[in-house]
Amino acid sequence: MSIKIATGWSNPGGSTTAHINLCNLFNENGMECTLYGPHEWHLDKCKAAMLDTMSVEESDNMIFHYIPVRGEVPARKVVLSVHEKNLMPLKDVDLNSFDFVHYLTNEQRKWHSVNHPYYIIPNVYDDLKSGNKKEGSKGVAGIIGSVDRNKQTHVSIKRALEEGFKKVILFGRVTETNYFERLVKPLLNEQVVGPSYSEDKQDMYDSIEAAFLSSESEVAPLIKGECFLTGTTFYGNNNTSGGDEPFPKSQVLEKWKQALDL
Repeated sequence: MSIKIATGWSNPGGSTTAHINLCNLFNENGMECTLYGPHEWHLDKCKAAMLDTMSVEESDNMIFHYIPVRGEVPARKVVLSVHEKNLMPLKDVDLNSFDFVHYLTNEQRKWHSVNHPYYIIPNVYDDLKSGNKKEGSKGVAGIIGSVDRNKQTHVSIKRALEEGFKKVILFGRVTETNYFERLVKPLLNEQVVGPSYSEDKQDMYDSIEAAFLSSESEVAPLIKGECFLTGTTFYGNNNTSGGDEPFPKSQVLEKWKQALDL
């Protein structure tokens, strides 16, 4: 019996990080798990493989994310894991293929408002610590996440400057070039620098005093929880209110074992 997580997005992003951490949590506790995705970024971060190499066996527990699934899947359990709102409204999804839907928050479940069995299980976070801020972090704001229309990177830059931060660093990859060229690039100067992607989250958070997130749509933003773990001030908006303080990994694991009847 194994657990297979199949996602339609395995490049850098909140959902990918959450799936990598969940896969590692399963394997660290003797539950064989593999993360499958269409992009290569996830391959060296957990037990992973490319999506096109995945096969399904009757004993498998399948967790699908951001992938169209139609018809019966010959597996022990078939789960739809939802990390989105507007990007994947469940009213447009045939849920008959799934034993249950996995939501991150109750607010997210209410937003989708569909009648189908469900479990609410929060994300698994990186092992981050507080109390390690660098001497030069005071007065520095970080804009963390993909540079795109949904994240509204340009809005976060303006908010950080209005709050009086002396320097703004963009941590993330440009995923919408036209958006970046039109609204973000004109704001870059000696005070606003980046974007550059950092693999070392602890170092990234230790180098900033605050993080800004101005998304048009979020469910349970990892950045918010990561700020809590690292003692970083979080500046969100009305769309980033979801999510609580990070759950202990042991509690997340028990919730998944209950959901999958393991």
